[in-house]
Amino acid sequence: IEAQLLAQPGIQHAVVVAREQRLVAYVACATEQFDDAGLKQALSRQLPEYMVPALIVRLDGLPLNANGKVDRKALPQPQEIERVYEAPQGEVEEQLAAIWAEVLGIERVGRHDNFFEIGGHSLAALQVLAKLRQRLSVQLPLKQLFESPTLLDYGRIVDRARGEGAATEAAELDRMAALLDMVEG
Repeated sequence: IEAQLLAQPGIQHAVVVAREQRLVAYVACATEQFDDAGLKQALSRQLPEYMVPALIVRLDGLPLNANGKVDRKALPQPQEIERVYEAPQGEVEEQLAAIWAEVLGIERVGRHDNFFEIGGHSLAALQVLAKLRQRLSVQLPLKQLFESPTLLDYGRIVDRARGEGAATEAAELDRMAALLDMVEG
């Protein structure tokens, strides 16, 4: 991860640490301009989603110990960007938010929260899929959560899958009723 960070234009130094079940990247840049969203996007083209840091913190320089190595203990705690919380809307979003909160062990999940930025990873995603199957009778491929990681976007996919499942079930019932009519007739 650090090698990929250092390969990005303008990044002079980089270190990645795990904090509170999330990867946090600390970078020192050669330029004043810094686009953490662009950096995350560039990393997501090079790395699997679970390896892309949830937070990127820009520092003027990395703290060094007496040996000249990065002093990881001296790295500051990241100040999370305060997001405007928007509550889930509708039954599907509410149920999905409850599943994410349960799996990730967090208090609340908003409509615009990104599963992987709030602590999600591939194993947690598999747990979400199992709970979706159990509670909402929805089966989705794992890649869909990676492609639509916000609660809002993933909720739309779940809603669509529920609708398709209901339509399939209704068609099955219609076929069975027609078969019964033929047998009785």
